[in-house]
Amino acid sequence: MIEFAGLCIGVGILIEVYNRTDPKRKAENLASITQIDELKGLVDLLEKEPLSNPVVAIFGTVGSNSAVETTRSGTLCVFSEETATVCYKRDKNKNCNTYSNREESKEVMLYRKVVPWYLDDGTGRVYVTGAQFAKGFYATLNGYIFPEPVMEHFERFFSSKDVQFVPNRCREHVLEIGKPLTIIGKAERDKNGAPTIGRVYQVFNGRSINKIDELASDFNSVSDGCEMLSLLLAGIGVSIIAVSLLTA
Repeated sequence: MIEFAGLCIGVGILIEVYNRTDPKRKAENLASITQIDELKGLVDLLEKEPLSNPVVAIFGTVGSNSAVETTRSGTLCVFSEETATVCYKRDKNKNCNTYSNREESKEVMLYRKVVPWYLDDGTGRVYVTGAQFAKGFYATLNGYIFPEPVMEHFERFFSSKDVQFVPNRCREHVLEIGKPLTIIGKAERDKNGAPTIGRVYQVFNGRSINKIDELASDFNSVSDGCEMLSLLLAGIGVSIIAVSLLTA
């Protein structure tokens, strides 16, 4: 019984440690984010004293002074990534001298292009850097698929002729001009003094400022559940120890 009591108390402590380092901290961080209604407000904010928490949430549509046109879809964009996938079946398994119809595939990146871009909402313009590394970025991209021969990109993977190729494809992922986005990131000024999101933490499609409050609420609910469970387990453990001492 004492061992079980110790286990309950130990698990309770671990849950509380997890709570303080994950959901509770995330809820506090989200609650401290400054939500910018208009981009011109970020300029005013940066002109004030240094922010205690420079993380902000902003909304606008994607724009750029150096937008590029993708090679296949002809889309005007600020980020473009093209990958090629080939599917094939091995005609013969050399290890056991048998034939197999199991389909396999390989994928390679053909190119990636990124140009400087910003968000604009009609009241101001804020440049964004490094968004491709943020959570949710790839979920905001538009995708285009092209069923074209791409075998030349895969020749180095095959040293023999024992494969049967099936239709393959190229895929473009692009962040298009005019795309509405909500971005959570660190507000700062660039070397020219322009307002910039120098580090992006999360990207959402469309106007999703309200999602920040929803996320904070969700993490608060998880945190409250962790606290209750931690107290319950600790209480069970202490009760078992108390009963054992009284009946000893």
